[in-house]
Amino acid sequence: MATIGSEDLLLLAGHGSREAMGEFYRRYRTRVVSFLLHMGVGFEQADDMVQDVFLRIWKGAGRYRRSGQCESYLFAAAANAWRDHRRRAKLRSAASVEEQPELSDDLQPPPDGGSVRAEFREDLYRALLELSDNERMAFVLSEMQGLSYKEAARIMRCRAGTVGSRKTRAIARLRKLLVKHAPEGYLKEAANDEMST
Repeated sequence: MATIGSEDLLLLAGHGSREAMGEFYRRYRTRVVSFLLHMGVGFEQADDMVQDVFLRIWKGAGRYRRSGQCESYLFAAAANAWRDHRRRAKLRSAASVEEQPELSDDLQPPPDGGSVRAEFREDLYRALLELSDNERMAFVLSEMQGLSYKEAARIMRCRAGTVGSRKTRAIARLRKLLVKHAPEGYLKEAANDEMST
């Protein structure tokens, strides 16, 4: 199964192949978790939601048609699960400061706490949570998940140009938020460190 393309796995899953669905899950689970965490969902909730996302995909795989849009299909399911989560959260009431999501493993600073790069990623994550939902989703889908504006637009139910303008606003706000909290020279050092990897 490892040599089969992701779209073929999805098509096989649509014909009832549990093995194909399992491989599709293994390939994309980490990316879906990353998307949910960057959209502000806590670890435990993200773990539950990932199961929901792939269950939705499994149930709907029979309707999927070859289109080259496998990742768009996946992140549309993830975005819908996130929207449902947000609606339920609003009904339950606004989250308290103690309920803010934890950082994902790839955003946690190393045990020695000395890495400027890790601190920068942590600050970026926290700054993402201060963006509007639309700005955050545009940035996460296009910048962090690598989807085109057109693919992100389908998921966000807007035009590609709107995704671009939301991402531009997100980047401008992120710069302000990061500069506001960073010590002098911090962003320059972190950016240089990021670019050297």
